Amino acid sequence: QPQQKDYDDLCGLPDLNEKTLLENLRSRFKQEKIYTYVGSILIVINPFKFLPIYNPKYVKMYDNHQLGKLEPHIYAVADVAYHAMLQRRKNQCIVISGESGSGKTQSTNFLIHHLTA
Repeated sequence: QPQQKDYDDLCGLPDLNEKTLLENLRSRFKQEKIYTYVGSILIVINPFKFLPIYNPKYVKMYDNHQLGKLEPHIYAVADVAYHAMLQRRKNQCIVISGESGSGKTQSTNFLIHHLTA
């Protein structure tokens, strides 16, 4: 069976259904790619361990970049909201939702880390 391509944006799946969506998320998770876009929405799967993707190198990498140009990351969402606030001179909102224990507090900490950097 040929190697299946994983998609960093689920909108790019050639056949979007529950099975292909879950297979894509599973494939990315096994590669420790915990972030996946659905357009401008970011899906995060809690790895229940620390990944080395939250350091100054990543802060700099995602600074002032268009959403979707780089691999999905919580820093990209934070940066897009920050620059939209500056350009439009209007408040921005990031909604974080999920089950208890899904990592909402940790995601909020990563957002704040990027915004303060």
